[in-house]
Amino acid sequence: MILKERHQPPEILQLESLLQRVPIVHPRFPHWTEQLRRMSAGFHGEQRVDSLFYEIPIDSPHYFIQDLFIQKPKSSHQIDSVLITSRFVLLLEIKSISGELNFDPQLRQFSRTNKDGSVDGMTNPDDQIRRHEKWMQQFLASQKISLPVIGVIVFTYPSSIVNSRPKNRIIIQSSGLPFLMDQLLLKYPDELLNTRKTRQLADRLLKLHSLRQLRQIEVPAGLRRGVLCPKCPDSKLTYRYKKWTCQKCSLIDPHAHLRTLQEYRVLINPLISNREFRDFTGIESVSIASKLLTDSKMTFQGSFKDRVYMIPESFDAPDSI
Repeated sequence: MILKERHQPPEILQLESLLQRVPIVHPRFPHWTEQLRRMSAGFHGEQRVDSLFYEIPIDSPHYFIQDLFIQKPKSSHQIDSVLITSRFVLLLEIKSISGELNFDPQLRQFSRTNKDGSVDGMTNPDDQIRRHEKWMQQFLASQKISLPVIGVIVFTYPSSIVNSRPKNRIIIQSSGLPFLMDQLLLKYPDELLNTRKTRQLADRLLKLHSLRQLRQIEVPAGLRRGVLCPKCPDSKLTYRYKKWTCQKCSLIDPHAHLRTLQEYRVLINPLISNREFRDFTGIESVSIASKLLTDSKMTFQGSFKDRVYMIPESFDAPDSI
C-alpha cells in the first residue's frame, strides 16, 4: 500500500520558470539549464524505480513512503524510498549517475570517471544511506520494535559502471530491484509484526514527515513578466472575456494565471498582493485582478486595501475554481 507518493520537486518548476523569464544570453543561463537537467533526470529516475517497486508482489503487510523528509533541530534526513514490511524495513538511496563509478573505502570518497577521462568528486551515497540506517534503527528502538533495517543504493542508468564498491553494501541497477526483493523475502521469512502493528509503524513514521523548505534562488533584475503561453513561451497571453488567449497559437485557458501564481511563489514570494499580481501578470484592472485572486480560493490576511494572498504549492482542479 502506498502511504505517500512521490511528487515533482518544486525546484524543477523554479528553474523552468526562471529559464523562461531570463534572456538566453544571461551568463548563468547554462548553469541553470544544467541544474534543471540534473534535477529532472534524478526525478525521472526515481519515478522509474517507483514503477518497478510497485509491480513487485509482496505477500506480507507492507507500506511505501516515498521522499520522506525528517527535519531535526540541527540537521535533516531525506530518504528517497522507504518500504515498511512486517519482516524488515528497506531504505533506498536512488542515484541517476552515468559513467564509471568508484567508492574509496579508506578516504570515504565517491567519484565518477567520464568518457573524456575527467573525474568528478561527489557525495558518497554509502555514507548517506549509512546515516539513514542509523536514524531508522534509533527510531525503531524508540518504538520498542525490532526489525532488520536494510539500506540499498540503486543506480538508475544502465550506463553506470561500478568499478569498486564498499563492503557489506547492497548496490544494484534499478532493473535488479525485483530480484533483490525476492532474495530479501527469502532471507527474512518470519513475520515479526502483525498487520495492525505494521500499519501503526508506517503511520508513526509518516507523521514525522515535514515539507522541505524551498531553497532560495537569486532572481536577476529585469525578470520577464506576464502570463506566458505553455506552447510558445516567447508569447504572452492576454486576458479578455474571462479567459487567457495566445494571439500566436490561439491557445485558450481560463486558468493560466494559476501556473503564473505558482511561478511567482517559487521565484519571488509565497505571498502576493493585488498590486504585485497585476505587475507580474500584466493585468491593469484592479477589479479583474481581485476577482481572479478571490476565485483562486487562496487563503489571505489583512483587510481589503492591504490584503495579501498565500499561494499554495498546488491548486485544486481548475473545474472547481
